[in-house]
Amino acid sequence: MKRLILSTLLSAIFAAASFGKIGDDEKQIASVYGQPGKDLGTRGNIHQIGYMAGGFMILVSFVNGVSLRESFGKPDTSALSSDDIQKILAFNAPEGTKWNETPAGGGDKAWTRSDNRAIALFPFSGKFLSIQDANFVQPKE
Repeated sequence: MKRLILSTLLSAIFAAASFGKIGDDEKQIASVYGQPGKDLGTRGNIHQIGYMAGGFMILVSFVNGVSLRESFGKPDTSALSSDDIQKILAFNAPEGTKWNETPAGGGDKAWTRSDNRAIALFPFSGKFLSIQDANFVQPKE
């Protein structure tokens, strides 16, 4: 019974929460996530800002003021559950699109969105799910 109540409560929270979308500008992201929690600075042409929304820590990577990568994790840095992953993917699938799992090595998981405009990466560590523009390239140190 507790599990049913918890599941129903979490579903309601996630249904009420919305996530920013890859391609949104900083104002659009702030309107969804609220004010930034932490500005992590700029490296190369990527400006990273942290937010807290929908029960997740979210690190948004902006290039020229546009979100090209969003990484989701739990505030306590515990592993994301399969439910968490499916909900994050669903929120980041515009109407008429879906996520298709693709091969990934080393225990990692990956998905490509059916419009081929975004990919999702879930490293084996299980702590963060990143959704990014299909053409986004993380700068090397």
